[in-house]
Amino acid sequence: MKIINTRSDLDSIQGTPEYTQFINFLKGTMTVRKNIQTYPENYGKPDYTGEILEPIWETSEDTSVIEKFEFTKEEINKL
Repeated sequence: MKIINTRSDLDSIQGTPEYTQFINFLKGTMTVRKNIQTYPENYGKPDYTGEILEPIWETSEDTSVIEKFEFTKEEINKL
């Protein structure tokens, strides 16, 4: 298995199953889920007696990983 650190590394395996797998990984990094629930200071500790709070999930886009591999969002979505 080849280590992929740069766009050049990725381009060198184009046409292989590993290339497709890595492109799919890169696509997956663009969606980030973050819990935006506000919890009391002692929430989750043994002495906490308040109500149980469910997470509030927010989905956002983050292109920082694909940009490190010199892709744009439009380019990666075409692959």
